[in-house]
Amino acid sequence: MEDRINSEQARSHTPAPKKESSKYVYQNARSASWKQTDSMSEGSGEIKKKRRGCLPRLVPLFVLILLLLGGMWFFLRASLKKVERYHLSEDKIIINDDVRASDKNMRKYQNIALFGVDSQDNVIRDKGSRTDCIIVASINKRSKKVKLMSIYRDTYVSIDGKYDKINAAYSYGGPELAISTINRNLDLNITDFATVNFRALADAVNILGGIPLTVQSEKERKNLNDYIRNMNHINGGDSPTFKSPDKYPFTAVFDGNQAVAYSRIRYMEGGDHARASHQRLVVEGLVSAAKKKPWKLNKLINAVLPQCVTSLSGSEMTRMCMALPFYGIEDSKAYPFDSEDERYGGIYYGFPLTARKNVRKAHKYLFGTQDYEPTEEMSKISKKIEAVTDDIGLYAD
Repeated sequence: MEDRINSEQARSHTPAPKKESSKYVYQNARSASWKQTDSMSEGSGEIKKKRRGCLPRLVPLFVLILLLLGGMWFFLRASLKKVERYHLSEDKIIINDDVRASDKNMRKYQNIALFGVDSQDNVIRDKGSRTDCIIVASINKRSKKVKLMSIYRDTYVSIDGKYDKINAAYSYGGPELAISTINRNLDLNITDFATVNFRALADAVNILGGIPLTVQSEKERKNLNDYIRNMNHINGGDSPTFKSPDKYPFTAVFDGNQAVAYSRIRYMEGGDHARASHQRLVVEGLVSAAKKKPWKLNKLINAVLPQCVTSLSGSEMTRMCMALPFYGIEDSKAYPFDSEDERYGGIYYGFPLTARKNVRKAHKYLFGTQDYEPTEEMSKISKKIEAVTDDIGLYAD
């Protein structure tokens, strides 16, 4: 009993635990907070370290890509030296006065003249060969979209003040006169060109494995077969002719000589208009096939470019080849948009009705320019052509 009382008394006199000051508690809380912050910093440091950790693994890939692009660039520069460079006489290239001011939209585009020469021996000469194919390629510098505008070879134009078919300009004065004729009659600013022969086009199609084309009628098939035989004679080879199908139209994969023959057909419905359409289809087919098979570029360059002549520099061609995957043909049309074929002086010509109206349509199509106002020089040419069309009874709608 006494012991229990003594024990209770002892407990009642035991001092209570000392209470921590508010200052001490605040310091402990801050210490805990710092520890937590340090822990989070360490954690985030680990995360950042992990993020940084993937960069060293990507560096070799970046270096490889740069090496491949650089190697491709040097390879293309070396390969493109095989193409025959033609140094245009700039003083012979005519661009109508005020044409750049008249259509400021042209600044956004690079315009190149493409010529296919009608040479039975596949030799590209400065003069003496008429152009079987004339195409203006208008390239949007920003979007890389391309518009093609073929020019009917029989179009009645002013060639250095004399009037004739436009395909005669190359024969009379080479690339300079051909480019100047296009510029003067269409108010364009072309300063570059590329010319190919029949064999180069056939080789390109063969390297790419052929291109799909469509034959519309029995008459077209028979004319096509005649030209295939002719191309076999010019280029060599034994490309087969096409047998009569069960129905028209029919589509087939054309080899080189067949495709060139397709682009040359004349004696059929539509005449020169249909021929120009065929030429654009062949060009579109080639561009599409090349984009799908970029690994064929080396073989194309080695086989085709030695058979071409161009004013484009090596750096310009390299840049265009590197950007090939980004190019796309947006549309293709033919000039004149409104015309009539008629005999004049015993020769058939394609007369634009009128030249001035057609030029306005050309600028709207190529550059999106609304209500283009042709230059004074172009308007003079148009009036002279109108005098002829009035004389033979052709009038614009």
